[in-house]
Amino acid sequence: MPELSLAHLLSNEYVIPVFLLTIFLASLVATRVKVPYTMILVAIGISISVMDFTGHGIQNIAGFKVDPKLILYFVIPPLIFEAMMKIDREQFKTIRISALALATVGVGLATIVGGLLLSYLAGLPTIVAFAFAALIAPTDAAIVIEVFKRVKIPKTLATLMESEASFNDATGVIIFSSIMAIAATQGSSLSTDNISGINVNILETLGHFAWVFFGGIAIGVGLGVGSQYLHRLIEEPFSETALSVATLFGSVVISNALGFSGLVAAAAAGLWFGVIMRKPNIMGEKVRAYASNFWEMIAFFANSVAFLYLGLNMDMARIGQNLPLIALAIIAVLAARAVSTYPILAATHRFTKEKTTGAWRHVIMIGGMRGALSVALVATLPESEMKEILKTITFGVVLSSLIIQYPVLSRYIKKAFPEATQEPKNS
Repeated sequence: MPELSLAHLLSNEYVIPVFLLTIFLASLVATRVKVPYTMILVAIGISISVMDFTGHGIQNIAGFKVDPKLILYFVIPPLIFEAMMKIDREQFKTIRISALALATVGVGLATIVGGLLLSYLAGLPTIVAFAFAALIAPTDAAIVIEVFKRVKIPKTLATLMESEASFNDATGVIIFSSIMAIAATQGSSLSTDNISGINVNILETLGHFAWVFFGGIAIGVGLGVGSQYLHRLIEEPFSETALSVATLFGSVVISNALGFSGLVAAAAAGLWFGVIMRKPNIMGEKVRAYASNFWEMIAFFANSVAFLYLGLNMDMARIGQNLPLIALAIIAVLAARAVSTYPILAATHRFTKEKTTGAWRHVIMIGGMRGALSVALVATLPESEMKEILKTITFGVVLSSLIIQYPVLSRYIKKAFPEATQEPKNS
């Protein structure tokens, strides 16, 4: 079975034109039927995945596997970078404790609760249940950003959710990788349940997580600060924009090479680049407008790739055959999300100056939607029957996010924030 890697993509002269045409058609249909174009892209992807092109001079698309590294290294980082560069640093400071707590402690809690529930409810091997809980715990930045483009919410709440989504992607990857590494080094696998033989040093694991997470922040901020001095020397839009691209991917590559989180580095670099853009003595108005438009375009294409990837990877036949298991997984995921959000937000509301209303907490809980990152992570698992089961329930949970949580969240936001002006006082 051939793998659709970056080299294959670039060597096929039809891929990019067809991709651009697909985006155009999705946008055109979306404006006519008043449905988000990203949902149209998912539908197109699903339609393509079930079609048989044999006999039409086109190799059957179902025979291709998209390399998940394309998503992890070339699609998710630009989305995170662009989302964070739009966030005002002063506003981020007003919610940073809540955002980072949700993105770290919250993902850890969601993994533990989700793993235990799925193991108990569905009877999956414990290591499999925890692997799934880790890969499904992070919310999808692409979906969260897409929702906020269509419905208005208080800006501080949007900042909180976008920051959480950007950082918890990295946390999910770190925890998922740690679980798989522990299982591999101690003789467990996705096809066995010898979790009782696995010894986990909690302090060592937490230390590793802190090293990877904060190391990524250090690299992202370090390159951001370095680029700030270079931006002072440049006044040409193309060069300054190219420097921002180099800052993003330089942060990701260096962090990954040093064993840190490239996604955390992307978030930190994006936040710092946003600071640079808001300083007129560093970046002029013309350059700022050019860079902003450039990154909006990049985010648009990355977002389109993410949602099309979701559709292409949906196996509707297997989803239909495993609806009871998927339903149990959805229950476990929603329960884990509730346990990992409400207590944390209640604690930060009481013990810090970061205030969140009940409506805010409901939006954050419902807004825990899953997407391309989870699909990409499950694709990295070694081939086994358990991988196929995990793929199926992952696709089912992601699909439920798109067709159930997405509209529910949109309607709740319109009801709870009709004017999008409710900002709780920080006091």
